[in-house]
Amino acid sequence: MKCRNLLFALETGVPPWGLLWVRSRVRMDEMTFHIWYPQVGAPGQQPQAQLAMALCLKQVFAKDKTFRPRKRFEPGTQRFELYKKAQASLKSGLDLRSVVRLPPGENIDDWIAVHVVDFFNRINLIYGTMAERCSETSCPVMAGGPRYEYRWQDERQYRRPAKLSAPRYMALLMDWIEGLINDEEVFPTRVGVPFPKNFQQVCTKILTRLFRVFVHVYIHHFDSILSMGAEAHVNTCYKHFYYFIREFSLVDQRELEPLREMTERICH
Repeated sequence: MKCRNLLFALETGVPPWGLLWVRSRVRMDEMTFHIWYPQVGAPGQQPQAQLAMALCLKQVFAKDKTFRPRKRFEPGTQRFELYKKAQASLKSGLDLRSVVRLPPGENIDDWIAVHVVDFFNRINLIYGTMAERCSETSCPVMAGGPRYEYRWQDERQYRRPAKLSAPRYMALLMDWIEGLINDEEVFPTRVGVPFPKNFQQVCTKILTRLFRVFVHVYIHHFDSILSMGAEAHVNTCYKHFYYFIREFSLVDQRELEPLREMTERICH
């Protein structure tokens, strides 16, 4: 079983088409996952498929990788309903430009919050599947080719911009975003609690840094995308992300420059 099938199943909850698939419940790191894998041989006797599935799971969920459990929206909340609406639009085959537009009568901050969390989940998973090929040795600097280098700065350990390896940068980035998403003062979940006045500025910073993950993955690890057969999946995720940030002007145009030529080709 190729890891692209695992990636697809984890994101959509349904198996890829074309084979007879079996669902198995897997317990790992105190989490339970329902994973689809191809049936090989008689039912109940699929050692090759189970071994392949285990290897893919190890690659994606290893503790030293950036993958984290999905952030979910509480059922019954307005944000949960918006999330369901957004996912339904994606699965309906609508043009991605139309999918990202704010539905009539909805609050823009809720709409942005739903997408920020969803993009965090998706991009984190994409990087996690190829993180073993992004090491201190292969990627000693967080960069996007020879022209672009990204330095890390936060309010704790790195108060000044610091030159870090790509995996170290990614780990700090995912920790930082996870902390913001779980902060009730930034992403409130209780009914009637308003978003902070600087909410969209915070989201701009999150999305700008997430865009840099795309830059690094496309420029430095495109061979991994191809070898996994995940090019179409990653491209669709990128297009969804790109159309969203452009629709609401959430990322400065200068930040998009490293992938400008590719974007012009795939985002018609």
